[in-house]
Amino acid sequence: MTNNKKQGFFSKIRESLSHAIHNPSFTLKEQLGFASGTFGNQMGQDMIATFLVLFLTDYMGIESSMLLVLMTVAKIVNIIGDPVAGAILDRPGGNSKRGKARPFLLLSPFPLIVTSVLLFVVPNISYTSRIIYVFAFYLVYCISDTFYDMSLLTVSARMTNNPKDRKNFYTVAEFAATFGSMLPGGIIPIIISLYKNNYIAQKNVYLLATIGFGIVGLAMMIIPYFTLREKTLADWRKPSQTKLNLKALLLNKPLLLIMSSQIVDSIRQVCYGALTYFYAKTLGAFWMSTVIGAFSAALSYVGIALVPFLGKKLSSRDLIVLGYTYTGICYLFLFIFGYHSLLFVGIMVSLSGATTGMIRTSRKVLLADSTDYMEYKTWKKHGVSVRSEGMVFAMNSMANRISGLWKDLLLPAGLMIVGYVSATIGPNGETIEAIQSPETLKGIFYLVTIPGIIGNFLPALIMFFDNYTGKHKEAILNELYAMRAEQKAIYYAEKAVIEKNIGMNIYSSKTGVNEGTD
Repeated sequence: MTNNKKQGFFSKIRESLSHAIHNPSFTLKEQLGFASGTFGNQMGQDMIATFLVLFLTDYMGIESSMLLVLMTVAKIVNIIGDPVAGAILDRPGGNSKRGKARPFLLLSPFPLIVTSVLLFVVPNISYTSRIIYVFAFYLVYCISDTFYDMSLLTVSARMTNNPKDRKNFYTVAEFAATFGSMLPGGIIPIIISLYKNNYIAQKNVYLLATIGFGIVGLAMMIIPYFTLREKTLADWRKPSQTKLNLKALLLNKPLLLIMSSQIVDSIRQVCYGALTYFYAKTLGAFWMSTVIGAFSAALSYVGIALVPFLGKKLSSRDLIVLGYTYTGICYLFLFIFGYHSLLFVGIMVSLSGATTGMIRTSRKVLLADSTDYMEYKTWKKHGVSVRSEGMVFAMNSMANRISGLWKDLLLPAGLMIVGYVSATIGPNGETIEAIQSPETLKGIFYLVTIPGIIGNFLPALIMFFDNYTGKHKEAILNELYAMRAEQKAIYYAEKAVIEKNIGMNIYSSKTGVNEGTD
């Protein structure tokens, strides 16, 4: 009896995955193309998110306080620029063959990869010059990453109007994204451990790894340009004014809740940023980053695989709430029982990553679905259907930037509070490694666990208020489909009348017949 139940459970998972792969709204080429873009982009983002702060403090010799100022200014500039990028991706007109967002899939990867490599080059220049150097290239990196991320998601949202197929599409892509995110964090710590007592070699490892990942990432990131098309750009939908677009965004409740949870998620990101210091400094076992990363990624794949299966019973909102709550409980246990056992630390942190991919997948699905909610709400309230995918992802990008800004503020601030000492620059421009106190090493542990608890429970609480689920969502979509069919019929009827009149006018001009006279 038990075996039959197990077989039934696993057969349902296999069936769900089969539906995800054999997606009626997307060809295999489109699914692989989008997956390759997410793989390359996630790999580069993980390299920067995991190692940049550590590299800048320990190898570039930039103090935590100065790093705080640098990243704050860069993020503020990018927050201001996100709506501009969203407006560009939603601009009226555009080449119907290339689409509105698709050209940026080819243009943005090049500056993105070049600047990510240059950020891991330590120039033999003064401290002030290094600060200017890092700020300039970090700013360009952020802008390029914004355009690529937003363009890829905007194109994906414009490929189908079927919410169920979207969920399957993003699930397949998340497998690739998770694999991309585990490579830098999995490979680099192992190589660094081989040169534990060679400071110069460690610095070169980071640079060579960035170049290698950059070349692979560039090749992967340009593939979506050649494989994806913006299929749902409807010619019958009238372009909306900027003022109405802003009203539409304020009516988009799912988007506003996602943004709020994303901003609060910055507390959780402090935990992940501090983990690098925790492994390397507190535990003195940087290799654990690779081992835990591998187990965490494997468990994350299980979580992603469960999305199509659990999605039949639970909404994307429910999966996000479940994922955050579960991760928060893992860090609560770590906080209570401490880090005396490396095995226990490894188990808790590995288990905490099981729902990471599920949360990311569900968030992307919810963002794309929110464009339907926006379209419905503006039609009901203003009589015009507004569907601004670019602005939706621009607002999400703004929330990510604000989240990143808070994380960049909180992590260096946390390091200062626990008394972390950065490397110093010698008289000849060389970087000298610093030694941390026992109190600082213990403080790093609290910098991991406390944000890990708070930064998971709060987003879960926020997302609980999203009611665009179940029968309520189904009723909205049914009305929306009817509205689209009606508007489409009216548009093509009016277009046919106009074309008929134009044809009659041409005929009249050729024959000399004036229909207005006898």
